Amino acid sequence: MKKNESIPDKRPLKQLFFRHYVVISGLLLCTIMIALLGTDLLMDNYFDKTPDLTQVDGSKIYQYPFEKIDGRLLDEYGGWFEIVNESGKVIYVKGNKEDNIMTYSDGTLYAKVDILRNDDSTFYHAYQAQGPEGENYVLLWKIPQRLENISVALGIFIALFAVLLFIALYFYTRYSVLQMKKPLRQIVEGIKEMEGFNYQKRLRFSAEMEFAEIREAFNGMAERLQQTSAEKEAVANNKRNMLLHLSHDLKTPITSVFGYSQLLLDRPELEEEQRRQYVQYINDKSSYMAHLIQNLFELAKLEDQHVRLDKEKVNISKWFMQLVAEFYPEIEDRGFQLEVKIPEEPLFVVFDKMHMNRVITNLIGNSLKHNPPGTQLFVSCEKIEAGVVLWLGDNGTGVQENVREHIFEEFIKGSNPVKDSTGLGLAICRKIITLHQGTIHLERNQRYTTLFKITLPLE
Repeated sequence: MKKNESIPDKRPLKQLFFRHYVVISGLLLCTIMIALLGTDLLMDNYFDKTPDLTQVDGSKIYQYPFEKIDGRLLDEYGGWFEIVNESGKVIYVKGNKEDNIMTYSDGTLYAKVDILRNDDSTFYHAYQAQGPEGENYVLLWKIPQRLENISVALGIFIALFAVLLFIALYFYTRYSVLQMKKPLRQIVEGIKEMEGFNYQKRLRFSAEMEFAEIREAFNGMAERLQQTSAEKEAVANNKRNMLLHLSHDLKTPITSVFGYSQLLLDRPELEEEQRRQYVQYINDKSSYMAHLIQNLFELAKLEDQHVRLDKEKVNISKWFMQLVAEFYPEIEDRGFQLEVKIPEEPLFVVFDKMHMNRVITNLIGNSLKHNPPGTQLFVSCEKIEAGVVLWLGDNGTGVQENVREHIFEEFIKGSNPVKDSTGLGLAICRKIITLHQGTIHLERNQRYTTLFKITLPLE
């Protein structure tokens, strides 16, 4: 089935899933960043009491003697003050000291003050100060990092991360589901339509490659089912029409046979000539019925899917010429003129001679039966690229316009059918040609009122 070019197909599902993974990873990173920023904002404003060191002036805190050092910052933010002399020794402590460091070696103090190099859980803030005799001191404010603050920050981060991630994934999932829901909904609706024997249903959506393959497979299946359903309906109608035609075509001769036979039985005193006339009527009607039943039997055999043709390689030019020659005596007796255009060069075609003999015999016989003396009969054979074409026609009375389109259907007869015509001959011809993978058509031609074209494939 041809792909619906008006519906653009997207990338494969694996690319869609990869895109989802990338987006989800991006959402995860963004959620972590937003959660960290939110945690920092909440801790600074509501939970973590950390002083703004840029606003703290060490000179206002330091007093000598050391007992006068202002301890209000300790009361508000916690920690303790240490006075460290030039040799790195702690000479005074104000507040509740929570470590046992009493001496700082060279460089250690500066490493502690540098927060990037500080590896313990205490923040160091240093301010320059002078002793009573001008010696250099360091006022060190040490603020321990409380474990409960870390737990609160971790809890806030986890809560914010969970809530934000849930919101982001919820909306992105809704968006993703909406993308995939449309084709899935149409597929389900299509299956339900199929269950209701609505084979005209077609799927029309733009989706990923795998969904597009399902769409094309579904539409192809629907098209085949629709075609099969139409064919079954046509077969059922043909069978019904055949039974109607058969009952009609048999009713009249059976009635005639019954009537004339009953008349012969009831009137034995009839004269010999009249009795022979009635017997001839009975014989003619019986012959017609036998011919009709034989044609029906032949048509039924050709309709069988298991029918086998006895094909052989035949020089169709020679075969066609010989078959036409068999009709020469009858053609002359009926006063017909014959025009033959059959090439002498051999053209080999594989076909069943017995069945093809019936086709040509039926077509020539119809021409002889249905046309008056003086009619010109035309037969021709020619080779084309795809095979061989046989032409059979005449310039006689022709076929009625209302019959031309149905000429190859069962029980189709003209307005003036001849004796013993069953209306099945051309139907049998078409079936035989079809079994040979060929075609047969009734052509329109200015010279010949009736012209049949038979096309057969080469060997």
